[in-house]
Amino acid sequence: MHTLLITLQSRNAVIGAKYLHYSLLNAGYDSHILYLPFVNLRNKKTLKSIKEFVSEISPGFIGISLMSIDYYKARDLTKYIKNNFKSIPIIWGGIHPTVMPEQCVKHADYLCIGEGERTIVDFANAVNTNKSNRTGIKDIKGLCYLKDDKIKRNPLYSVNIDLDTIPCYEYIPVNSFICHKKNIIALNKKLYTKYSYNTGSSYSVMSSRGCPFICTFCCNNFYSKLYKTKKVRHRSVQNIISELKKAITDHHDIKYFNFEDDSFLSCSIEYLKQFCEEYKAKINIPFIVHAIPLYITKDKLKMLKDAGLVWINLGLESGSSRTLKEIYKRHTLKDDFLKAANIVKQLNLSGFYDVIVDNPFEDDEDRIETVKTLMQVPKPFIPRIFSLIFYPGTELFERAKKECPEKIGSYLSGRFHTLKLKNINNITRFAPFLNKKYMDKLIYLYKKNPNGNKLKIILLIIKLWVVIILQPIYYLPLVRQSYNGSYIKTIKILPKLFVQYFAKHTYFLFKITVHNVWPF
Repeated sequence: MHTLLITLQSRNAVIGAKYLHYSLLNAGYDSHILYLPFVNLRNKKTLKSIKEFVSEISPGFIGISLMSIDYYKARDLTKYIKNNFKSIPIIWGGIHPTVMPEQCVKHADYLCIGEGERTIVDFANAVNTNKSNRTGIKDIKGLCYLKDDKIKRNPLYSVNIDLDTIPCYEYIPVNSFICHKKNIIALNKKLYTKYSYNTGSSYSVMSSRGCPFICTFCCNNFYSKLYKTKKVRHRSVQNIISELKKAITDHHDIKYFNFEDDSFLSCSIEYLKQFCEEYKAKINIPFIVHAIPLYITKDKLKMLKDAGLVWINLGLESGSSRTLKEIYKRHTLKDDFLKAANIVKQLNLSGFYDVIVDNPFEDDEDRIETVKTLMQVPKPFIPRIFSLIFYPGTELFERAKKECPEKIGSYLSGRFHTLKLKNINNITRFAPFLNKKYMDKLIYLYKKNPNGNKLKIILLIIKLWVVIILQPIYYLPLVRQSYNGSYIKTIKILPKLFVQYFAKHTYFLFKITVHNVWPF
């Protein structure tokens, strides 16, 4: 039986969909995966291509993987497919159907709740066995559906402890297709690169699942309650190394492995030592990790650097102790972050650090504390600044519903990369690039008149200066560090990075210019 999985995310490193795809392949099904990045479902040519593709594949079922931001497109795509292929059951999965089944079950025939590798195979088996009816489908664990106009939620599988039982995926999945220029074509290396982060040079991998903490803004908060555990589960080192060896055998131009674990370092020191030894001996390619500052020690990072670590992501989220303790309920506080960031600097590693802004529960004192904390972080580093979005299923969403429902906004269309154009957000952006004298002056002007025209004009001028001149200059040593100090490798990659950088910032420069100048 043929099966079809569809992802609507803008980039192709969709690890969850790949795991489902390879679980189906491993179970003997002829699975296909279709990427629909930036798809326009109002375009007739695009819709025709989708219809022809589904008709050609003739799948026993269609699975659609979605986050909250993909909801409207998933709804419209499902409606279009149902209008043209009434007999094909459609199942939705991913974080949004898991936290909002009441909203999603109105559109899909079935929902997959939680981790889906076992549920999707059970679903395929039931569809394949009962092609003329669906009697065998409705007892599957992890499934949710409407029965007599009421939601029926089947029991979940217990959380999968042995992650080695999940088949590994490939850099470019077999039987994978993409909608490019309104046509659906086989996914090749050129297209994979086009729709990838980091110019397609990195391979995303997960070595563990779960997080030991339950920050109020994070979906791990929901999953911990769903499965009643905060246990972090790890793949065996041998299993990880086997996947990475195959990746570099198949694709010699992979330059980084990006470990996207929520907390890479929440493991035993013995496990970490084994990983570092095996990775250095058998892989020896630069890699990136995401870690919680509380788990950072100099000895751990020394081991990782010796094995090939070049980039590390840490979350500050806020420089305000009140925000971290009372609003986000984080175990990692400002001093923990600064200690970790100083270790990163001492070891000449490249860091990119996360900050959350646009939080209605913060006041200006909290926001200025974040700016001052960023001023203390050893430079250079890359700030990743995100606008707070209240996602259903999180503790912070429930609090916002009670205390400030008008501030929730639309989690279905809001993008956390799109900051609200507030003066304090721009000041926060500048903290890694300007010296203390200028930052103190900006803070003074902000305190004096947060929305003053003088401040707006100054921030606009600084924004142009930072984006066009300072930021690229500051990033150069980080790029060189990530290539172990090699000037030759740095020079080779610069053209691609500059094209990517300026393409990303051109629209934002236009937007902020209009925002700041037009009112005058």
